[in-house]
Amino acid sequence: MTTKNNYLLKSHEFFYQRTVELNQEIVRLRERKLTLEQLAQHPTIKLAKRVYKATFETIPAGPNHPDYRLTGELKKYRRYKRGLERYRLFFGFSSQPKIILYLYLNDDKTLRKEGSKSDPYEQFKKLVNQRVVSHDPSDPEIQKWLGDYDWQFSVEE
Repeated sequence: MTTKNNYLLKSHEFFYQRTVELNQEIVRLRERKLTLEQLAQHPTIKLAKRVYKATFETIPAGPNHPDYRLTGELKKYRRYKRGLERYRLFFGFSSQPKIILYLYLNDDKTLRKEGSKSDPYEQFKKLVNQRVVSHDPSDPEIQKWLGDYDWQFSVEE
């Protein structure tokens, strides 16, 4: 169980799998025998560090920050984008119980491009409309996966 700022941090399978992919890419980069400077400057390493910091520090410090709020169909969800360039991290949270549910992080095939079918907002909207993800930790569908993904996401400094 991971907690930060009294929030229980949980991950949906989509987010979990994406962090696994990021970690696997970091391992592949290390196997290429890149220098520490080359590793530090690699876009994948930079993205992983920013996602890690957002997930374990920035978002738990204030998951209801106005910068994270969405509108329209997605107004019950939040997204983090600062420093992620064309990537978006979507999450839901509850103040009672204090849970942050990390739901989705797009990949390089679904980079942010307004109007595109592969835009991360459109991809996330599909998941919401299909009820694959939800913002409500008491939703019976969420209960199926809420306990399944107690994950660790590691980025070495």
